[in-house]
Parts: sequence; C-alpha cells; structure tokens
Amino acid sequence: MILALAIEAAFSILAIRTILSWLREPDRRHGSLAAAIASLAILILLSPILGGGGPSGQLLTDLGAVLFLVSGYGLVMFRDSFVPYSPVRRGLLIGAIVVAGLSATAVQLPFNPDSPHSPAQTLVLVGLIVVWAFCILEPTVTFWLAARGRPAVEKARLRAISTGYAGLLLVVVFGTIAGSLNGTLTILVDLFALTIVPVLYVAFFPPAWLRRIWRQPEEDEFRQALHDLLLYSPNRAALADRALGWAERLVGGESAYVIDADGSILAARGIGTGDAALMSARADVLKAGADRHAPWRAGLTVVAPLDLSQGRGAIVIIAGRLSPMFGDDELSRLRQYAASITVGLDRVMMNSKIAALERAKTDFLNIASHELRGPMTVIKGYLTMLEAGALGDLAPKARSVLPLLISKSDEVNWMIEQMIEASRLEEGRLALRRQRVDIVELTDSAIDGVKMLMSGHELKVDAPVESIEANVDPDRFQMVVRNLLSNAAKYSPSGTDITVDVRRDGDKACVSVGDEGVGITEEDQATLFTRFGRIETAAHVQGTGLGLWLSREIARMHEGDLTVDSRLGAGSKFTFTVPLTPVN
Repeated sequence: MILALAIEAAFSILAIRTILSWLREPDRRHGSLAAAIASLAILILLSPILGGGGPSGQLLTDLGAVLFLVSGYGLVMFRDSFVPYSPVRRGLLIGAIVVAGLSATAVQLPFNPDSPHSPAQTLVLVGLIVVWAFCILEPTVTFWLAARGRPAVEKARLRAISTGYAGLLLVVVFGTIAGSLNGTLTILVDLFALTIVPVLYVAFFPPAWLRRIWRQPEEDEFRQALHDLLLYSPNRAALADRALGWAERLVGGESAYVIDADGSILAARGIGTGDAALMSARADVLKAGADRHAPWRAGLTVVAPLDLSQGRGAIVIIAGRLSPMFGDDELSRLRQYAASITVGLDRVMMNSKIAALERAKTDFLNIASHELRGPMTVIKGYLTMLEAGALGDLAPKARSVLPLLISKSDEVNWMIEQMIEASRLEEGRLALRRQRVDIVELTDSAIDGVKMLMSGHELKVDAPVESIEANVDPDRFQMVVRNLLSNAAKYSPSGTDITVDVRRDGDKACVSVGDEGVGITEEDQATLFTRFGRIETAAHVQGTGLGLWLSREIARMHEGDLTVDSRLGAGSKFTFTVPLTPVN
C-alpha cells in the first residue's frame, strides 16, 4: 500500500513538473510531453478504482483505455517534434491510435486481464497494446540512433530521452504484471517501478550537475579552443565564426549567428546571413531585458547578449529538430561564454585599431623622413659652403650664427636618420652588415660625429690603448653611441661633465655613457626603451622618442643589450654591450 502511494505521488510530481514546464513555454514539444506524463499519472491514480462492475465501472475502464492511448499519442508527438514523421506516416499513426481507442470503447474491454475475453475483445486488446508499444519503442530507438555523431551535450540528452521512453515502457509492463505475482514479487516490482521515476525526471529534466558530467569529455578541448579563439583569431569575423561552432556544441542547436552592434550579421552557421537578418529583425534580438546581461529564450531560439564596446550585440542559437530543449543550465553556460566572446571581439577590434595606428605612424615616419632628407642635405651643404667662404664673405654677425645653424641642421639630420632606421626596423628591412672592427676606434668616430652637439659640456673619455675587437655593423654601432651622447647632452645642464668609458667585461665589449643630468625615476625607466617613450622634464627637450628604443633593438640584434643605471637628480649611465670576437 505504501509503495503504491509512493508511486502515485512520484508520478503526480513528475506530471506537475511537465505541466509547469509547458505553462512556461507553451509550445508543441512541451505540450506533448505534459499530455503524455499527465495522462499516465492520472491513469495510475485511477488504477485502484478501475475494474468495478456496472456502467460506472465500464466508463472508468474506457477512460483508462483512452488515457493509455493519450499517453502514447503524447510521447509519439514529442518524438515528432524532434524527428518529424512524414505527413502520411503521421496521419496513419494518429489514425491507428483513434481506431484503437474507438474499438476499445465499442467492444467494452474488461479492465481485469484475467477476465474472459471475447475474440473481438482479445483482438482489440492486442491492437491497443501494439499501438501503444509502437508509440514507445519506435521513439526509443529513433532517439538513440539520432544521438550518433552529435556533440556531447546533444548526444547525452537525446540518449537520456531514449532511456526515459524505455523507463516508461518498463513501468507500464511491470505495473501490468504486478497484480498476478505473489506478495514478495509484487513489492519488488513496485520498488523497481518507483526507482524508474527519478530516471524519467533526469531524462526529461536533467539537472545541472548531470549536464556538467555530459560536457566533461569536451571541457579540456573547449578550454584550449577558447584560449586559441580569443588570442589568435585574426579578425572579428573569424572570431565570431569560430565562436558559433562552440556555442552550438555547448548548448545544442542546429544553427547560430552573431549580430554586431550596428545590427549587421557578423557571422552565421547553418543559416544564410539574409535569413539571419530577417529573423533578427522579427524577434528584435537586440532588445534589453530586465537583466541586460542574461540570455533569454524566444521560441526555438536562445539569445545571449554581447555588451560590446561599440554597443549591444548578440549570439543567437536556433534549436533544430534534434536539439534538446534549452534549460537554465544552458543559459547560465551561454552567459559565461558570451562574456568571453565579448572580450575577444573587443580585443580584436582594439588590436585592429592599434595596428592601423601603428601602420599610420610607420608610414608617416617613412614618408616624412625621406621627404625631409633631401631639403636638409641641401641646407647643410649651403651652410657648410658659407662657413668655408665658398659663397663670399659674410658679415661678422652673420658668421657668428653659422655654427649654431650647422649644429641645428645636424640635429635635424640626426632625427631624420633615426626615423629612417626606425621605419626599416618595423618593416623588417634593417639588416646588419657585420665586420670585425675595433670598438675603441668606432667609439672615437662616433664622438667626432656629434662634437657639435656636445658644445657646452666637458667630455671625458676613458678607453684602453689596445684594440677591443667585435663583430658588429660599424654604422649601426656608431648610431647607438651617438644616440647616447646626444641624450646625455640634452638631459644634463650646460657645463657638466659627460663621461665615455670603453672596456672589456668578460666576453663582452662595453661602452658606457654617463652624465650629471636630471636622472630618471624607476617609473620612467620602465617605459624608457619603448617606441616614442620619453621622460617628462621641466624643460622641453627636442627629439623623436625613437632613439633609445632603436638603440636597444640594434644592441639586441647584435646579441648584446642596452641598460640604464639612474637615480632622480643624480644623473644617468647607459651601458651598451656587444659580444667580443672569439679568439682563434
């Protein structure tokens, strides 16, 4: 008695759950399932009073047969919502159910199977069981086979539904034969029927923990794919297209598309961009709900908002016939996934903008440096001729300003040279022409090239008498040294000392340039060697912000380095190192 009540209560709870689900989403799929489970639950509740005599007893028996067939109809229509029958086959199946129900009412089937049956009643009873069994067995096999080759979530849910159908069949079969068994076997059969109810619940309404288990085989692959997708997608369209593949696999779905902030279709899978645009316009998928970040369902679609930097977008996943019903777990999972995709799309857009700006800077450096080079060469040439007297005598005042003009033209030429070299480096055209040379001699030549820029400073050079040989590009090596000397002159007061130290240090050659200038804070040192990186000083210092970045890149191309040792107010010391030439 207690077991029978437990079975009735369990099926009643399951029926209420399906009805509530249908009320929340009143579509054909949920309605079919609710009709099937509710009719079986009512049949189980009525079973104790079935089999009585008289007109009322026969009426209840006929009602039981109708409920039995309604459950089969609901289950087969639930199957039809996933894998549709052809119109002819669907019509024949519904016709068979109707004929079986009318026949059972016409022949007045006895409820007790042990009661005597007429040949007609036996035939109708067999037909009734065959029709109902087909409504259970055919979907059981269909769902199981349809799961083959599907993504993990869809595969597990389709097979869970197949298991649920098989469980319903076992409940009915064992419930039918339980009355003809002895007490102990009846209890065992009731216990078995009771344990099947949780299986049915899990099959039709799988909990979140079970769905996580279903996804587990793909989790490692998903994490790696998400990492690659977010970091290595070349553009927003490629990222969106790749994201759709995993969105379908995560929650199930036959097609999907991504809407950009401007309403355009950024990517689509399993649906044309035109159809996606029409569907998007009809459903207004970019609308904001109570929780603008939460995914929401609209019929056979689930929409995950994308809060992009340019505005609101969305991932839309469309359920296909084989797609399981979207549940809360899918929505929660999709919300997390959409947040990652939002970050990825914004990152790619930002990278594209940064890349465009970098290209514009490089183009500007390239054009400006080459366009300025010619005029400055002419200006420097005429200034030099004026200083030499080749163009006639100058007034004393005019001649007195020539050294300053030549010095300034040298500064401009030096900046142009930096811009040209920076452009070559970014375009990958900066190739070293290495030679075995004396570092001491190269440093002396570099000093001679910037002596005009060093006016007003006392230059002190400490270099060995013997040569220090290294395999370097002479022009680029001198460029680094000149850069360091120029910076020392610009960032230290007039009248202070600038020191140059050339030495061996193990297997390296070192050239150090020190000044008594303003010094550099630790915060500024962190960005000192970046492109266009400059330190803030009270006085405006001319320059491109490319010199130290370019110098370090050249040093590292030589397998060396450029480092700084500085404290605010105590001057700076830059050290340029390159490997020594091995002794044979």
